[in-house]
Amino acid sequence: MAFDARAFTAFERAAHDRIAVPYAEHFAPLTSLALGPLLDTARVAAGMRALDVATGPGVAAAAARARGAAVTGVDVSPGMIALARKAHPAIVFQEADIVALPFPDGIFDAVVGNFALGHFPEPEAALAECMRVLAPGSALAFSWWDQPARQRVQGLFRETIAELGLPPHPDVPQGHDTLRFSNPKAFAELLRGAGLSGVAVTEHRTVQAMPDIEALWRAGMGGMAVTASAIAVQNAATQARAREVLARRAEAHRGPMGFEIPIAYFIGSGQRP
Repeated sequence: MAFDARAFTAFERAAHDRIAVPYAEHFAPLTSLALGPLLDTARVAAGMRALDVATGPGVAAAAARARGAAVTGVDVSPGMIALARKAHPAIVFQEADIVALPFPDGIFDAVVGNFALGHFPEPEAALAECMRVLAPGSALAFSWWDQPARQRVQGLFRETIAELGLPPHPDVPQGHDTLRFSNPKAFAELLRGAGLSGVAVTEHRTVQAMPDIEALWRAGMGGMAVTASAIAVQNAATQARAREVLARRAEAHRGPMGFEIPIAYFIGSGQRP
C-alpha cells in the first residue's frame, strides 16, 4: 500500500491539536535548546522578514521577533496556532500546510523550522515551497533530532515501546520515516536537492536536566506526537507499565539533580542562489 501523505498530515494535525498545551509546557523547553544556533545560522536579525514553519506554540517565532525581525509563523494545527496567538499576540500566525504556503514568491529574508522536518510527509515538496517564498541570497535553516542513541528522550521512549512490544497507533499511516533526516548525509542531500547552495549540516549536543520521571514522562507524552501515540492509545494498566519501564531505563542518566538527559540534534542550512 502506498504511503498516504494526506492521512499522515491529518494525524499530525489532530495529534498536535490534542497535545498543544502540554507540548508548550513540557516539550518546548527541549526544542528551545536549538533556538540560538538555528537563528544564527539563518542570519535572523533586525529588520528582516522571517518565516517560521511548523511554528507550534510560536517559540522560535518569538525568539526571531526578539531579534527585531518581522515574523510570520505557520502551522498545520489550528490548536497550535491558537496557542501561539494567545502567547505572542504581536506576531502574525496563520494555519497553513507546508506544501501550500499562502505567500508570494521571494517574500521572506529567512525561513526557519525548529524540529519540523521529520513531521513533513512530503519533505521534498515542503522544501520546494520554502525555497519559493525565500528571497534570493537569503538563508534557510532547519533543526532536526539526531539518532535516538544520542537524542535520549526519543531513545528512552522508543526503547520502552520496543521492550513492551507495543504496536504503532492504528491511525498512524505507515511508510513515513521520522528518523530519515537524523542522518546528516540524507539531511544535506535534501537541502541540495531543493537547490540550496552552501549547504551545511552541523551537529549539536547538550544535556537537559529533568528533576524526576514525571518531567521526562510529560515531555515525551506531551511532545512526541507519533512516537508517544503508541503508548497514549494503550489502556491505563499498560501506560503504567510503560512508565515503569521508562523509569528503569532512565536510571542510566541519573545525576546529582535528577536526570541528565543527553540531547543531540542537527542544524541543516543553505542559501537560495
